[in-house]
Amino acid sequence: MAKSKRPATGKHGPTSKRASPRNAKPSVKAKPERFEAARAGRTLLDDARKVLERSGWQKTQQAQLSRVCRELVARLNEACPMLVVGRPLKPSEVAGEIAVNPEDFRTLLTTAAGAQTTPRTVWSDGTNELLIETARISVKIEDGLVHVQIPVACEETGAQTITVSFATGSDANAAGLIFAADTIPMGPPQIVEIWGEAVVALAWTSLLKVVSTLADVAGVDQDRAGLVPAGLAASGNGVKVLVMARHEMDRVVK
Repeated sequence: MAKSKRPATGKHGPTSKRASPRNAKPSVKAKPERFEAARAGRTLLDDARKVLERSGWQKTQQAQLSRVCRELVARLNEACPMLVVGRPLKPSEVAGEIAVNPEDFRTLLTTAAGAQTTPRTVWSDGTNELLIETARISVKIEDGLVHVQIPVACEETGAQTITVSFATGSDANAAGLIFAADTIPMGPPQIVEIWGEAVVALAWTSLLKVVSTLADVAGVDQDRAGLVPAGLAASGNGVKVLVMARHEMDRVVK
């Protein structure tokens, strides 16, 4: 089984406190806190980036996510023909919202994490290892909150679940694409003090890929470029992704 050694926590060790996403203000961009890595001169943020670089996201996985998103949009469009505008949109024109139920959103998120090609993977950093069960990632959605629950395992703790919570917009409180998240996810200290930022980065990049790809396949603008996300609202019924055409300054001619 994978293993993760907990770093020493002397007076210079990790001292960060977890902030509740319910109290986080989406309009405030929190600065990520840095932890000392096992080796001098490196931070966990550097390790997180290297771990994600090694996670194997490839064009094949992006193609899989695009296919699943297209299937979902086509199915939703059958039930609601007005969901997607059938013409190219003008710059800055809003197409509308794509409503995704919790189970479909979980499918999209696990696909974005690479579960179809790599249902489980081991992250390694020196002597530290962590098993990530990408195919078993689950999502709990509440009003203004998206909780990404990632099953992991190592020798010191056995099987555990790390929860990364994002404060988002809601039906009553639109926030565009501004999110707030804890710098330390919920889980055993032996895991989150070493792999916390990497797990948060995995959850965030997967969420961002889902939102971006959904918008991209929902329609095109006058330049035949895919649409872009303009907002996300979470509720107990799932999430709503607001999509629109690029602004005049961001136009991409194909």
